[in-house]
Amino acid sequence: MKIILFLFLFTLEIFSQQFYQLIISHSAKEITVDAFNKNGLTYFPVEAFSKELQFKYKTNTESQQLEITFQQYLLKIRPRNSFVVLHSKKDKSEKVLQLPVSTIILKNQLYLPLEYAQNILEKCLGGKILYKRAEKENVKDEQPTSQGEKEIVEKEIPSLETSTLNISVSEKANGTLVKLTSSKKASKVTHTISDDIIKITLPNIFVDEKKLDQTFPKGLVKAMKAVNAENGSELSLLLRKNYSAYEFIEEIVGKEFLITIHNKKFAAYTETKKEKWNFDVIVIDAGHGGKDYGAIGVNNTIEKEINLAVALKVGKLANENLKDVKVVYTRNDDHFVELYKRGKIANENNGKLFISIHCNSAPKKRSDPNGFEVYLLRPGRTEAAIGIAERENRVIEYEDDPKRYQKLTDENFILVSMAHSSSMKYSEKFADMIHQQFKQNISLSPRGVKQAGFYVLVGASMPSVLIETGYVSNPEDASFLKSEKGQQQIAQSIVSAIKSFKSYYDQVIGSE
Repeated sequence: MKIILFLFLFTLEIFSQQFYQLIISHSAKEITVDAFNKNGLTYFPVEAFSKELQFKYKTNTESQQLEITFQQYLLKIRPRNSFVVLHSKKDKSEKVLQLPVSTIILKNQLYLPLEYAQNILEKCLGGKILYKRAEKENVKDEQPTSQGEKEIVEKEIPSLETSTLNISVSEKANGTLVKLTSSKKASKVTHTISDDIIKITLPNIFVDEKKLDQTFPKGLVKAMKAVNAENGSELSLLLRKNYSAYEFIEEIVGKEFLITIHNKKFAAYTETKKEKWNFDVIVIDAGHGGKDYGAIGVNNTIEKEINLAVALKVGKLANENLKDVKVVYTRNDDHFVELYKRGKIANENNGKLFISIHCNSAPKKRSDPNGFEVYLLRPGRTEAAIGIAERENRVIEYEDDPKRYQKLTDENFILVSMAHSSSMKYSEKFADMIHQQFKQNISLSPRGVKQAGFYVLVGASMPSVLIETGYVSNPEDASFLKSEKGQQQIAQSIVSAIKSFKSYYDQVIGSE
């Protein structure tokens, strides 16, 4: 019965779309494609767009990912997904961009929301695009072939009924987690904050106002109220004054949302305690070690050996160039250190910056993926980032008590990362400095600053990054990483970034 209902609703969605002729202009070219409107957005067919403008495109039959080849860029788009990947042919870098809504599949055609994709397309095309409906719209409903389906088209679409919106509010030591679960899919959900009130708009979602009108005697959320309007509902969360920031995370597209509200844990420091904020300790973490070899690549390239060699070179250069900064290693020889102990070492030494050094690897040796990446502590937003974090986190198999990490999953991990909110702007700044130094000084391809849930970064209560210096599974990367020259260039780039970051950090702290 559920399957029949699903098919009915899916068919209803397809055949209730009204298509019209859309004119898209770029440079001297003008093309016409069949488009439709949904929730006020213009959706156009990507394949037809590419074909008419004579750009190469291909679809992966297994993943249904569509790749369009432009002169300077490769654009990757997935169905029913709000993320697109923009690959630069010039510097081999990749950016993962998020649209406010997901792409749509209709009759095996992939549709993009033009209002949100316009800037991305203009970047790929190298110029402006304009669009408008054809003067003679020639509106055409997609008509089914069978009589049974035709009856579905002719049926009036039922009016929107009250949706079930379940909300849970959980108080944690470092903040509050609000979880929204909708029985209906909501598109184009937006959120704002003003006067200590977070407002979340849920288009096409109508809720039980009375049920959601609540007050909370303690915690960061003081009260909650929902109001239905003509086009949907608005949920308001009134916050108490002891919050510092919030984040809105879409877990399941249109169905499940998390709002993390952070405590004001890090109050402004007094002049008498200001010295404790001085940039005087950096912690260098050589990933893996001892019984944990890490990734093993081509020509017997062993990750733990490269990580240690680079870490020691970073420490030596830092001692020479930053006389007033102490260098602390989580390991300075070939022995195994549990992940939680690495953060503990950093905290006990009052570190001001935590740098974890690793190498990347693809499943197959002698594979194409190559280049360096810099990671921040946040839940992974791409399959690749999640996969890399899972591989690095697998280290816990070597530990005496792997169960200690069981709670670092799903929404619990999001709450753990909330504790890093006060230092995140510094982590982001340093990550960007690292990336820029690597781009300027080493020959490996830049793959961008990304985010993923690395356990090793969880414990360090300070600005933290994890560097994947290159792919040991790639022959060129592996050769560079094993060489004395390559390791020295990587170390010099890291230390140059540390020096720049120290200047920035000292200036910011000194002005507060």
